[in-house]
Amino acid sequence: MTKIQDYDSVNYDYREYWRDREYENLSEVNILKKIIKEGKNFIDVGGAYGRLTPIYQDKFKYSILFDYSYKNLKRAKVGSNVFRVCGDIYNLPFKDNSIEGGMCVRVMHHIESPELAIKELSRVISSDFYLEFANKNNFLALIRSKFSSKYRRLNTIKIQHKKDSQGFIEDQVFLNFSPKFIKKIINPYFEIKEEYSVSNFRQKILKNIFPLKFLIFLDNLFQSIFKIISFGPSIFLKLEKKSREKFILKDIEDILICPKCKSDLSKTRCPKCKIDYLDKVGIFNFRLSHF
Repeated sequence: MTKIQDYDSVNYDYREYWRDREYENLSEVNILKKIIKEGKNFIDVGGAYGRLTPIYQDKFKYSILFDYSYKNLKRAKVGSNVFRVCGDIYNLPFKDNSIEGGMCVRVMHHIESPELAIKELSRVISSDFYLEFANKNNFLALIRSKFSSKYRRLNTIKIQHKKDSQGFIEDQVFLNFSPKFIKKIINPYFEIKEEYSVSNFRQKILKNIFPLKFLIFLDNLFQSIFKIISFGPSIFLKLEKKSREKFILKDIEDILICPKCKSDLSKTRCPKCKIDYLDKVGIFNFRLSHF
């Protein structure tokens, strides 16, 4: 069974991670503001506490904040047109082609089976998708590896996570991917329309020397240029589904399925499994570990 990173097992508050990462946050916010276009509905896969909801929530009739961490979803402060859904990326509780657009940011480095995740995402997305992944071949990583030919041939490397203030579990999945590998696994499902190298200047020494606004200016300036050599630690891809289906907007309750038996729900309840997935705080909780 594919391992799923569980922030709730250590009561990890993802908000703490971002308290001293203003540069990385603004870099990602800026690129997403530039590439996300308006539509009918949208899903933020791995959206946690809603860090990026201000970017997209006013661009769609409704959006879905989706994450495996129930506790982080519970901390999210979102608008009335944003629905919180707790579940598993390998077993999404949505009908085929039921979501027009979506994104997956700061998630792929926790995904042990990216081929399965991309395939499942392509099942529910009908049009545009925005994917970020940690770049194994970023400039500094290649320098550290001394341009090893063996390192270059690897599709994936596991990064040793540095313990932070919350003492995150040591055996967590934290993976960096070769851009060539990621492009290969998305190719059957999505066409790459645009590519960007992001957070190109996140080194601590640069943050200590230069003002935040200047680093953000540089990042915006070089995002399209640095993609040529996969320079930065984060690569953003704007994708378009190859087998696009005619999209018909339906309410959130009409696109949900039971992840256990795949039956359509009756409002929020699976008539076959006798499970009501909407809880008292307004979160649709589909975590299979609860069964």
